[in-house]
This record gives sequence, C-alpha cells and structure tokens, in this order.
Amino acid sequence: MLCQISDITKGVISLFVSGRLSAQDYRSRLQPAIKSYRKDWGQVCLYIEADVLLEGWEFGSLTGSGEVQLPAFDALVFVGGPDWVGNSVRLMGPFMQGEVAWFPLSQKQDAINWITKRSQH
Repeated sequence: MLCQISDITKGVISLFVSGRLSAQDYRSRLQPAIKSYRKDWGQVCLYIEADVLLEGWEFGSLTGSGEVQLPAFDALVFVGGPDWVGNSVRLMGPFMQGEVAWFPLSQKQDAINWITKRSQH
C-alpha cells in the first residue's frame, strides 16, 4: 500500500508505505504526484515514511516489463521501515540520480529537516 499523506513541507511529495507495493500503486499514486510536483515546483523531492510491515514491491511489478521504474528525482528521504530498508538505501544510494538518505523513525524530525533543506521552496 502506498498513499499520499499531508505534505511535511512545501514542495515535497509526502508518502506512507506499508505491506506489498504494486504497479497499480505506482501508476495511480506515485506517477501522477511526481508529474504534478515537477510541473508545480520544478523539482521532485520525496519523503517516504514506512512502517515495519513494509515488504517491498510485488514481484510481478519488477519482472522487466517496465511497469515500475524509479522516476527522476532531486532528493529522496526514506524514514523508518524494517531493518532491510536502511541497508537497501545505503546500498543503492550511490547509484541514484538524486540525493538519497534514510533515517530511523526515531529521527523523523532529522529526516524532515534533511528533505526541507533540499527543497527549493
């Protein structure tokens, strides 16, 4: 499940994720938000908060069909989630086109400060 939550700061797409994410989540929620923010703000900064029930993407969404492709972004901060999330962000961060960070849920305010500094608004 992926749902948009109230923006944590102006110009930052704020999302909550839990369970298993699907290509439908991507198409119906993430892609439209990114297009809208790119048009309205001229950039894409993402704040993604996860609970410990996050499992990742449905396998069928990632099987090479091109259904889910991480779009261009300027900055992304991931907050919380199970232990593997922080490790994944640290592992994949250097290969991303934008700035990427992960913070444990106990440091949520630090994550908000981090993404706010990277947002131009």
